[in-house]
Amino acid sequence: MATIYNRSPATKWLAALPIAVICALVVAPVVNIFVSSLQLDSLNLLRTTTIRSVVWFTTWQALASTAAALLVALPIAFCTANFRFASQRFTTSLITMPFVLPSIVVGAAFLQILPNNLHRTAFALILAHVYFNFGFAARLISARWVQIHPYLDDAARTLGASPLKLFTTLTMPLLRKAIVNAALVVFTLCFTSYGVVRILGGPSRSTIETEIYFRAMQLGDVSGAVMLSALQIIVIAAVFFVTNKQTGRTVEQTTRPTISRQRHLRTKNQKIAAMVILTGSTAFAIVPVFAIALKSVVINSRFTIAAWRAVFTNPEIVQSLTKTLIYAIFAMMLATLLGLLSACSITYGNKKFRYISGLTALPIIVSAVAIGLGIIITFDSQPIDWRGARLMLPLAHALVALPLAMRIISPVLQAIPDSLRQASNVLGASSWQTWRNVDFKIIRRAVSAAAAISAAVSIGEFGASSFLARRGAETLPITISRLLSRPGDSLRTQAFVLATLLALFSITIIFIIDKQNSYA
Repeated sequence: MATIYNRSPATKWLAALPIAVICALVVAPVVNIFVSSLQLDSLNLLRTTTIRSVVWFTTWQALASTAAALLVALPIAFCTANFRFASQRFTTSLITMPFVLPSIVVGAAFLQILPNNLHRTAFALILAHVYFNFGFAARLISARWVQIHPYLDDAARTLGASPLKLFTTLTMPLLRKAIVNAALVVFTLCFTSYGVVRILGGPSRSTIETEIYFRAMQLGDVSGAVMLSALQIIVIAAVFFVTNKQTGRTVEQTTRPTISRQRHLRTKNQKIAAMVILTGSTAFAIVPVFAIALKSVVINSRFTIAAWRAVFTNPEIVQSLTKTLIYAIFAMMLATLLGLLSACSITYGNKKFRYISGLTALPIIVSAVAIGLGIIITFDSQPIDWRGARLMLPLAHALVALPLAMRIISPVLQAIPDSLRQASNVLGASSWQTWRNVDFKIIRRAVSAAAAISAAVSIGEFGASSFLARRGAETLPITISRLLSRPGDSLRTQAFVLATLLALFSITIIFIIDKQNSYA
């Protein structure tokens, strides 16, 4: 830990703002809806065939989606971690791009490319979830794989290990924690998926997340929605606990090798395998986005840009676009600030500050829909009647983005050698000067990446927005959902225009982040 900051009395105040915001807008609303709205009679809801089917479908589709995403991700991670090839950064960015796409865009994309008989099916949901998560999983596993020293592989081959034996007895044990962590995040995202299920699933393929919205907003059964929220939180928290307990026992080689394990493709078999894997994964990432863009310029089988003109001349849609950008700017600034303060408190503080990491993970465990439900119920009466306050929407977006922002900044901050800070201190610099001239200069690219991701999350957020958005203050995902639900090919085409704009923004974000990291 950073000893020069441990001496500073200001260290203990770094976590004050993140703790206050999370307690006020996550912990308090969730506790409040449990205390005020949960009724014991709602336990009978869990015994009904309908809810038991929803819970079972939510669970098995999340497990299937996670397994399929990892199966797709592992070959990609193998190629990017072990080989050096042309346009590697560009390819990696394209493969990662689906993860930052708004869920409503992913749902709209598969609505377009899949035949009608596959709409509202489990296959459509699982395929969309795999698309959404495979690039992230590949990137997380690859980052760990590239740290495995190549000498370990050479030693195993010298002892006569076959490629399969090397992979199962050496590589897999070292990758275990990364794979489990990737599986944990993917399972959580699939289990709490809302936008994709809302678009592709429909009433016949409801999950716990969509059932919460349906019961709270359409049936008025707030107690039943709260019961389902509690069940969802318990499941996710249990998965986090069991996974962390298992991975905590894993001993890994974590030293970055001085010799890169990445080699140029040499043999014919290597080139063929890499070409098939990388070309296939890149096409998988691009085709849905291309389908959205194509649909935005086709109405009744005719090529036209009428939908684009209609979007930019429609005052209601232009207002939605403006509000989305304003909310994104606010959420970006707040999430980045909270993430930076949280990362600093964990790095500079003593062991008791480690709970901040778990606290900032609450928006993932609770889910965006539960946060939106908690806020709308908690802040619905004087003296704190914020139901119609437009500030609540960007606040909710910032909370959803906070876990990602903190986890982008924290590893970079913790990796800074303490000797750099001590040298600055010896030369007479104050704690603030040391942080500004040493730490911040090193982490500023990570801070920029966190800000970009936070903006992307805000622009594409759909779960909490479904509860908090009001007429005249809709965000683009809400507008897309509304247009898709209306009859008429021209209105649906306008939805695809907006989806294309969101996709282009997300693609720009991921390329900016990767370009910055390449110079870091």
